[in-house]
Amino acid sequence: MGAAGALPGMHLGAVGGNKAVLQFAALYAWRFHAGKGVIAIAEDEMLLIPDPAPITSDSWMTELAQWSLAVLGPEWKAYCGAWPPDVAAPAVMWRMIGMDVRALGPSSFEVQKRMTAYLLAEDADREHTAVLRLLEALGTAVKIPLDSAAKRYLRIADPKMSVLPEGTAEGKPAQGPLTVTLIRRTSKPAAEAPLMRSVFYQSTMR
Repeated sequence: MGAAGALPGMHLGAVGGNKAVLQFAALYAWRFHAGKGVIAIAEDEMLLIPDPAPITSDSWMTELAQWSLAVLGPEWKAYCGAWPPDVAAPAVMWRMIGMDVRALGPSSFEVQKRMTAYLLAEDADREHTAVLRLLEALGTAVKIPLDSAAKRYLRIADPKMSVLPEGTAEGKPAQGPLTVTLIRRTSKPAAEAPLMRSVFYQSTMR
């Protein structure tokens, strides 16, 4: 199905920069009418994903996107969660594909978020160069700022490049050519003890 035949609510987005793909999820039946290969999509058999919306509430992702612009250059644009309908090269889009929370003790825990990046450039060579620049920068940076004023940082772990995007299980987002894990340790909020209403003391000394 081409762009002209896209159904309402569906968008064409660039993944990897080399191909335009139709971003949708549909439950459909393949039917053949009068010996001709016809795909019939019944309304009661189809489920459309809502229009993609950018992620703005995840400070880890937004700060990673801003950090990427400092590495790639001012001509690049960065997005979080989804490509906008009017995306133009060069651009990078970050998406979260996993998250873990691990207790470190009674008063602290560690949060890990796995991020993946898609890049859209004028050609495959420029995309490849951009992926390498980001990978090298992630490998040497060790950490990136989350809140510089408060001296809060995200630790970088396991930056990795895949030659081709890796598909995950059905229903989960695909992994882009570049992935990285961001880690931060934080303290658990202290539980408030009940206030003492009174103190009684009686000495036994004579």
